[in-house]
Amino acid sequence: MSEQHTATVEAILPGGEGLVREHNNTVLIPNTVVGDTVQFQYTQKKRGAFRGEITAIITPSPQRISAKCPVAQTCGGCALQNLSPQTQADLKNNWVTNAFQAFITEHTNIIPETPQTTEFAGRRRVRWFMDNNKLGFRKRFSHNIVHTNTCIAITQSLDTLRKQLETSHLPTSIQSIQAVELSNGTHIIVESEQSCPTDFSPPIQENQQWWWRKLGSPSVKALHKPIQTLFDTIQITEHKSINIQIGPNDFIQGHARGNQILIQQILEWSKGAKRVVDLFSGCGNLSLPLAAATGIEVMGAELNPASVKAANNNAKRLGFNASYQTLDLFGDFLVEPFINADILILDPPRKGAKRICQKIGQLFPKKIIMVNCDIAAGARDAKALADAGFKLKALRPLDLFPYTGHVESLSLWEV
Repeated sequence: MSEQHTATVEAILPGGEGLVREHNNTVLIPNTVVGDTVQFQYTQKKRGAFRGEITAIITPSPQRISAKCPVAQTCGGCALQNLSPQTQADLKNNWVTNAFQAFITEHTNIIPETPQTTEFAGRRRVRWFMDNNKLGFRKRFSHNIVHTNTCIAITQSLDTLRKQLETSHLPTSIQSIQAVELSNGTHIIVESEQSCPTDFSPPIQENQQWWWRKLGSPSVKALHKPIQTLFDTIQITEHKSINIQIGPNDFIQGHARGNQILIQQILEWSKGAKRVVDLFSGCGNLSLPLAAATGIEVMGAELNPASVKAANNNAKRLGFNASYQTLDLFGDFLVEPFINADILILDPPRKGAKRICQKIGQLFPKKIIMVNCDIAAGARDAKALADAGFKLKALRPLDLFPYTGHVESLSLWEV
């Protein structure tokens, strides 16, 4: 395993690992840049591919820059800190256009992602792991914890929160802490295999809501009352915004600015629509802004009952003509309520929306807006849409996780 090999990095693949070829083997190596000549050793064969780690950079690529984070080479969170913001944007644009290349025509409007402009990448949802009273992240392909004085992948306020938590006297039974930063406060979810100690009083600061979760359970227990109502403010127009209530278990896009860009693009593509169907609707993040903009009818469905409850509560509180139901969208379901929408929004999890795309000929939407957090799954779903006669009218890469090897795609389809 310790034998040394030499190769030049040919490409950076989605996920952020560099591809090299050594004899008859294809090897994936993290923390590399296209054009690097590296000395490396094999580490394992994982997920069907050989993997390795750098032991020396023999000749650095002209594209290589110094990572801003001192633990960037070991932490599993950021894969692209050795690339400039412009090079990162170009790379992610290429990943998305390559994935959807079979469906791009001269009539497809491609809207490229722009470079990250601030040092702190702005991720507003984070999970830290506790180790020796310090909070950190897991090392790549490992349960070992990596610590750093500053994490630029998250918002600056969350990084400050981590430092405050480390100086607090927290129970030693805590294994991890999640934090979700919203417009008017932060959910702090303490996680442990044990129940909450009866004498634990969290060090609450202004606009914080603390919770305890016993690992393995989906439910959380409020650690103080009255429970603060926390929300995400979404801008609809220059002079109009809405507040969507977000609970500690509700899904929210990890990047506030990126989420706003996503919603504004959907608003633009949905002009003139009177009826919208939102499948994999979550708590209504994408469709409630449409209801707010024009008062259109929204019907949504989601697998998670808690998210459905949150979406319906938000719709009722805001007075919108929107309703959501719990459905297994990966199995068989009744399509009649969702037929003939002006806009069908699909925002599936990583494995995509295969079953729905196979039923697209029964749904008869006029337009489809698809959001994919896994572009390979998105491309597979896109083929089903193309086979059903839909054309790719617009494609937009979205970098909701700057510095990482992750990119999302937003696409518009019309017959």
